[in-house]
Amino acid sequence: MIKTTSGPYWVMYDNECSLCYRITRIFKKFDLFNKIQWIDKNWEGDFPEEGRRRITKTVVLYNPLDRDLYFKSEAISKIMLCVPFGFLFSWILRVPGLSIFFDWIYDKVSENRMKINS
Repeated sequence: MIKTTSGPYWVMYDNECSLCYRITRIFKKFDLFNKIQWIDKNWEGDFPEEGRRRITKTVVLYNPLDRDLYFKSEAISKIMLCVPFGFLFSWILRVPGLSIFFDWIYDKVSENRMKINS
């Protein structure tokens, strides 16, 4: 089952957003092999500056092995790949054309996340 997962990744999220916090808790439950290190936006460790700048608008996934950053639906897709059999669902977020639509949805939710969670 571990062969169906990716990672390890570091994921920085906005811990002051209760919607973001709840979504993070859900993913933590499914991350059976601890492939994701969850980092709140106030973490003082080593993390790329570009990721820190974008954290107020999007979740930021960092691959410490190749030092790449991923945002929006691409980051969510990679997070899903870290959970067992997540590949069954994550591929849809990467389909050309659909990925643009999912990024648009992500932006709308992100812009309204404080209203959504009230």
